Amino acid sequence: MSEIEPIVMVRDTSASVETAWDALTLPEFVERWLTAASPVSGGVGTPYRLDFGDSASSGLIREIVPARRFAYTWAWEDAEPRQETVVIWELEPLTGGGCRITLRHEGWEAAGADETARDDHAGYWEGYLDDLVDLLAGDPDDPGDSGATGAPGSPAVPGNAGATR
Repeated sequence: MSEIEPIVMVRDTSASVETAWDALTLPEFVERWLTAASPVSGGVGTPYRLDFGDSASSGLIREIVPARRFAYTWAWEDAEPRQETVVIWELEPLTGGGCRITLRHEGWEAAGADETARDDHAGYWEGYLDDLVDLLAGDPDDPGDSGATGAPGSPAVPGNAGATR
């Protein structure tokens, strides 16, 4: 049996790393492209939970480097046995503006998960990343974005007073 490869997905956006960071870590914005999320203000070692309504993923924050890297463990709360993997978000500024967002979801074999579980997650992550990029672009046609009010980078986001799209 060959090693189960991590999920690695990359998206470029015109949003700044600071705005993308807000979209990855502020619960009110995570909810607009992914689901209800717990705050990350507790720091490394504190619980982190994503509540999808009919299921939830929980784990611990492993790393926080503001506007650069956010990592946490991921395990479905109702799964037996518990299969804990690791989700890593990395942000990199692009020359000329904007940033690159990299998602890495790894640790499938160590968790006892199989390729089917990995592939299922990859399919969902594709859609969620598309929603994230739409939110960052302020796409009014995206159901996760209500248009001009409250998208990261707009004046309604803390730290972005006076920002324009």
